[in-house]
Amino acid sequence: MITADVAFRQAANAAAAAFAHAPPYLAYRTEVVVDVPSLRRHKVIDRQVETRTADDFAALQDLPRGQYQYGHSFPLIPTFDALSYFNLIFNGIQRDALSYVEQVKPITFTDPRTTSHADVVIISLKYYHATYGDDSTDAIAHIVMDPLPTLTTNNPSDFYLHDVYVDTTTNLPTRVSYVGPRQSITLDYTTVADHWLVRHVSYSDTIYSWLKIGRLSFSAEATNSDFSFPDPPSDPRLIASATPAPASTPKPP
Repeated sequence: MITADVAFRQAANAAAAAFAHAPPYLAYRTEVVVDVPSLRRHKVIDRQVETRTADDFAALQDLPRGQYQYGHSFPLIPTFDALSYFNLIFNGIQRDALSYVEQVKPITFTDPRTTSHADVVIISLKYYHATYGDDSTDAIAHIVMDPLPTLTTNNPSDFYLHDVYVDTTTNLPTRVSYVGPRQSITLDYTTVADHWLVRHVSYSDTIYSWLKIGRLSFSAEATNSDFSFPDPPSDPRLIASATPAPASTPKPP
């Protein structure tokens, strides 16, 4: 069996390749359940979404015949590569209930053995210690990611990569989770018509008031279904040419 470090590198490269292979347009239905226990607030959002994947410009229809609006895919674009550098924006507890991810750059690796002439090449990760979980099988590898001080020291990140479940046949992640002091997110993936897509998202967060005198905790569960790939899309506004934002170049794990 290959080491967990190598398995993670392969999974990241496979995920980046799948992200690059995203369909130009994507339609799906999403049901999002938001709970705010301290406010006794429970909300179910049922939406039909049609999106242009190049720049995540989407048409959102609240079902059955509610508000029609334009914005980002909700709650996040299903072509999202969770093994990437990203920012998560969520205001699902507000009335307009919008959220999205800003995907900066997928994580990719090159094999140092292809360019090095040394007899021994170290290919361990720089920012994480990767090991296999006890529940790993021949079909699904569970890679446990432990962030190292080289990553966490003076790092304002809200959460860090924690678990990656990988289909050992395709090397594509089937589940990715991030965990932090106040936030956590888990994404489950499926493959539809050769496209790697997010089918379920579980997210929790705790918001602190000034000086952390009070706090507000909430959770959201999103289930995506009825995926299709219209080309052209039904909404003509989505056909306009996209201008993706320039990507920065952060450090790899």
